[in-house]
Amino acid sequence: MDTSYAQLHLDPELNHSSGYFTSDTLSLEQAQRAKTDAILSHCRIEPAMRVLDVGCGWGATARAVTRRYGAHCIGISPDEGQLAYARRRDVESGGPRVDFRLSRWEEFTEPVDRIVCVNAFENFEDKQGFLPHCRTLLPVGGVMVMLTVTADRRMFRVPSKDEIVERARESGFDVHTSGSLAADYARTLDLFVRNLNANRTALLSLVSERRLQWHLNYYAKSAAFLRSGLNDMFEFTFTAL
Repeated sequence: MDTSYAQLHLDPELNHSSGYFTSDTLSLEQAQRAKTDAILSHCRIEPAMRVLDVGCGWGATARAVTRRYGAHCIGISPDEGQLAYARRRDVESGGPRVDFRLSRWEEFTEPVDRIVCVNAFENFEDKQGFLPHCRTLLPVGGVMVMLTVTADRRMFRVPSKDEIVERARESGFDVHTSGSLAADYARTLDLFVRNLNANRTALLSLVSERRLQWHLNYYAKSAAFLRSGLNDMFEFTFTAL
């Protein structure tokens, strides 16, 4: 997704992921901040730790790791455009720098103390290999927090909650799961749709009507799947054994 396009419908930090609506009055920006706060709190990050952000996007979570926790964060993504923005914003904002790298998760082999993966797992081709690979990067007691959409039906390209838990345990993790967060993601997607419609004129200077309509339909259908129970979403906390 082009950065200029993203800026017209995401929050100011460009989180292309679910927010956490801890109250009915939260804005999209506040819900995204609540999500980041919760995930990093559950990750139990301490100063000077090495933290890997897998699928870092435009860098929102990685920036929070360095600025709020004083940890060394490595953000990896296969998207050059997103990384260019993340690096530029990192420089402009000052303070501790994130080590943003153009890399797929399969290529990253360095030891780290913590791992975060925020709504990126859904896009991985090798979902079976991801958790075993992450376990090799962590020491005993290391923590990984992953937010992901799940599905019980085989027609969808994401595994079920139970399959993720089983794979994590086989890989050497203790597992804790949140309650369903489907409503949070559905509401986030509704707000993406609202923002796309509100900025239609500006967006059509960047993309075709067909492309914009595709995105509107995609977000709306994804929200409907979450509300109907065809998809769900959970936050998983994995502790290395």
